[in-house]
Amino acid sequence: MISDRELVTQRIISGLEVLSLRQLQTVASMVRNLHIPVQFIAGTGAGIVDSVFAEEMSNLLSLHHSNHEAPLNKKPFEYAMKRCLIAQGHQEADLNPAPGESAYDVFGNNERWSLKTEAAKGLSPTQVKIEKFSEARWVREAITPEVCAAEVRERLPRHMEGYDRILILRGETRPDKFVYTLDEVPKSLLLSCFSSASPEMFSRKSRGGKPGISFGADFLHPTNHDKVFRMLLDSSVEKVRLWFQAKYCVRHGSWIVLKPGSDDLTLFTQA
Repeated sequence: MISDRELVTQRIISGLEVLSLRQLQTVASMVRNLHIPVQFIAGTGAGIVDSVFAEEMSNLLSLHHSNHEAPLNKKPFEYAMKRCLIAQGHQEADLNPAPGESAYDVFGNNERWSLKTEAAKGLSPTQVKIEKFSEARWVREAITPEVCAAEVRERLPRHMEGYDRILILRGETRPDKFVYTLDEVPKSLLLSCFSSASPEMFSRKSRGGKPGISFGADFLHPTNHDKVFRMLLDSSVEKVRLWFQAKYCVRHGSWIVLKPGSDDLTLFTQA
């Protein structure tokens, strides 16, 4: 009886016969990257990344970097999250069919996931940047600290009703590798902080001797009383931006994707 592996292999070989040389070179690049092991480092979080999720994400990151020199961004991350959930057995997992009507990006495992990404050549080990926590046309009318505080207490918890959990995939580009981390920003902690917004927290900081145009505020932990995040109500782009302290995130795992070297260019040699 033919095995599943043999069946898939036969289908791949059969499909290769009609491809052009350039198409075959693209496939070869994908195979080359899949031969380069991806190192996965488990995090402290539970209930999201198991061995199946970790392997599926490893494969998807390898395929992404077979044709891309930049880290995975938001839309591909959404597809990757869907694929990982399906691999875990959550066949109902899917992208939000109406993203303009509700705030979540992916549904799966009976949860609505809000997904963010951060990418740079050097990521801060202590601070997670969320450049667009939410759209916020209202920030242009928030011209006093009193209005800012009231709007944050009212609008941001209501925005968060549209999803259950927040994940951010951080991709750092290094000379010889890409390092990805999957962090969760605790929703309950955010809600607690937003509900504490008060006028005295908000101010406009000057930069380079010029007065600031947008209000910002530092939010403190409800029990530890140190800073959890910095918020900027960015009126120039009508968005709420957060700089969240990494120590208050939940680390679900890390993936180290090596860039192919000259020794990896010929990799169809039997071990």
